[in-house]
Amino acid sequence: MSIKNWFAGSVVGPKGYGGALGQPAREAGSALGNAVFGSHGSKSNRGVIMIFDTLSDMQSAGFEPYSEEPKAIELIALNESQQFLFKNLHIAMISYVFLVNSNAALQYMQRDNTAKFRNGLGPSLLKSMVDCDLFDDIEAARVAVLSYVNSIPSIRTVLNTKRPASEDLLEHFITTSVKASSTTLQYALVRTGITGFDTLAITVAEETLKSILAATKSYNW
Repeated sequence: MSIKNWFAGSVVGPKGYGGALGQPAREAGSALGNAVFGSHGSKSNRGVIMIFDTLSDMQSAGFEPYSEEPKAIELIALNESQQFLFKNLHIAMISYVFLVNSNAALQYMQRDNTAKFRNGLGPSLLKSMVDCDLFDDIEAARVAVLSYVNSIPSIRTVLNTKRPASEDLLEHFITTSVKASSTTLQYALVRTGITGFDTLAITVAEETLKSILAATKSYNW
């Protein structure tokens, strides 16, 4: 190991590494939030949240898709209900990516280093949520993230890589967010295809695991 790498591992350590990942984790969560939002459809009368495998399945069930193909999301063009859903999904997916990072550290690092990593990651991620104007202050961001993290049920699967958002924590975070987003509409989401979110969800999880495993091995954390 080079002197530079030794210094990074020994002096910066797991806490500094976690701090360096806060903004990328927030950005990955925002990207995933965009993907989930872009997949959504709606219809009048509030009902159970549904996640379909394909866009055609969702349309056959009577839902009007936000878009039938990927497109840039312009906040100014969204109506009030869409803006509320958009923000809630971003908070949920950033919280989910925080959990993915924390779970990877728990899986690969020694227990005391996992705590140090989280102590670096958490504040950095919250600061990034404020910096991107998702929240006005750190405390509001912290309360929002903890509301998701503390709501985790007995499900142990963070991501079902064969069918994302199916009996995993991604599904829980998405449905919890969508439930809080409307009292007048029923929402549905699309898992696969050009408007689906599954590919990005898998990529985020795989890249996170790969990065944290590599750092852990390099610095013997």
